[in-house]
Amino acid sequence: MDFDIKMDGEEKLRQAYRTRVPGLDVRVVTQNGPKDFPVLDISASGFAFNDSPRGYSSGMILSFDLLLGKRLFLGDLKAKVMRVIAEKGIIGCNFEGMDRRQEIKLDKLVLEVQKRLIELRKARREAE
Repeated sequence: MDFDIKMDGEEKLRQAYRTRVPGLDVRVVTQNGPKDFPVLDISASGFAFNDSPRGYSSGMILSFDLLLGKRLFLGDLKAKVMRVIAEKGIIGCNFEGMDRRQEIKLDKLVLEVQKRLIELRKARREAE
């Protein structure tokens, strides 16, 4: 017996685990040239950053680079703006058209951060 359950008004769930990576920035080409912004959170499917929401709209495609510790981590990427939260200046994006090598490198970064967070939590529990 096959069936689906769908609820009206249900918020779409996140597609992947999101985490904060210290020192990770996104370099976006703005009207005033390239500008770096701290990445608020990142996952295998997307990321969010803070900027003035003027100039961003849902559906817009961005070209950008990801920097880790001010050094190029992944370059020449594209993302689609999925959400603009104007009152907080948050721009939420999904990656578009990443090649397999880029996906693997990004997955590895997110996985390493997850491992470190698990280790920190375990160490805190053991210290209590």
